[in-house]
Amino acid sequence: MKTSRTLIGFFLLYNGITLYFISDINRDQSSSLGYVFIFPVFWIIAAIALGLLFWFKKATLKTLWDKLLLFFSTPIPLLLVFVFSRLTLAGLITSSSEYNKNGHRYRKIRYEYSIGQPQRIEFYVSQDTVTETEPFPTSDVWLKDSIWTYYNRDGTIKKTENYNR
Repeated sequence: MKTSRTLIGFFLLYNGITLYFISDINRDQSSSLGYVFIFPVFWIIAAIALGLLFWFKKATLKTLWDKLLLFFSTPIPLLLVFVFSRLTLAGLITSSSEYNKNGHRYRKIRYEYSIGQPQRIEFYVSQDTVTETEPFPTSDVWLKDSIWTYYNRDGTIKKTENYNR
């Protein structure tokens, strides 16, 4: 039996769009909150489209490959990866903030072992300069800056690293 070409096409389109969304989140983390709304809308549209493909018999589930393509054309794998990564990562980014000062963009990132328990705090400065008319750096090159603090699980300071320029 032959795998449905329509299902292969849907799989490629669905996962291509998903990978684009994920890369956009990684490129611009400030947009990640918007994807809390975009992903469910995308999943609903994809589910309706997939349902119509089966309704009009453009896609079938005759082979194991068809079933695997269907499984990987749903949000289930992405949600499993998200849950697994949240459970296994030692340090989770719990906050990130940016501001402009002295002609540069500064970034502070806080990692935590669990909610409220810090793992480390990092500071960065943009390599490019910024102005009032161009408040964001033109490249995504960040240099380590200030004093980074690493914590033990009990909240005591494990070590610090000085990156002051």
